[in-house]
Amino acid sequence: MECKDYREQFSLLLTNSLDENERSRIENHLSACEECTREFEGAKKVWDLMGEIPQPEPSESMSANFNVLLSNYKEQLVVRKNPFDGWINKFRQYWMLQAQPRLAFSILLIALGLSGGYILHQPGQSVVSYNRQIDSLSSQVSDLKQVMLLSLLHDPSASQRIRAVSYTDDISKVNYKVIDALFTTLNSDTNVNVRLATLEALVKLADDPKVREGLVRSINLQDSPIMQSAIADVMVKLQEKSSVQFLQKLLVKKNLNQMVKINIEKSIQKLI
Repeated sequence: MECKDYREQFSLLLTNSLDENERSRIENHLSACEECTREFEGAKKVWDLMGEIPQPEPSESMSANFNVLLSNYKEQLVVRKNPFDGWINKFRQYWMLQAQPRLAFSILLIALGLSGGYILHQPGQSVVSYNRQIDSLSSQVSDLKQVMLLSLLHDPSASQRIRAVSYTDDISKVNYKVIDALFTTLNSDTNVNVRLATLEALVKLADDPKVREGLVRSINLQDSPIMQSAIADVMVKLQEKSSVQFLQKLLVKKNLNQMVKINIEKSIQKLI
């Protein structure tokens, strides 16, 4: 068998679709062929990236919003220069306008996967070029996760909204559209558990001055004793001295829980 014959079976190896003898034969070849090993590792990286993307299950009420988000993503996406560009764009335009969100999302993933696989298997590619392509695909995966986060924040299920917030852990660089959506959730979501999860996610982004400022301004927008106490603790953790005046305003709120009042007073003392 030639190298090209082994490469044709990489997808079967990645999906565990080979019997023991076939798997052993390919693995033996990989151990002896540096070029095939490099191409297999590149294909595996693409496969792993595709596996990181969550499968959305949006409700019917989310369809229109999801299609709008995908359309916005399409406008921002930098089109890769390869022979698949034309039909990828046609498929995206068709499914974004006509298909249900879950199906549109799946088609988009397939398009990205095929495009990435084609580029990674181009002959004569250098290791640096492979790494650049992987970085580009990683960026596209991150963008898709942000689209999913924005969509799921509107889901009627609190558990789905918490799931959406958790996506921030997997996004390398969260954009301001996502940050604004997180603050909307922090300040207005009807479920206190969703708001707590959102607060935790925003604290992880607090190196950004805009996020710190938003957290401070959120202090007087909290009506839940749990949230009031939690955000006071966050100000101490961040040592955000500009929050003192906002915490003092919170102290004079009517019907403020006594335990919360004590905690806020302690927080102010730690910040002064």
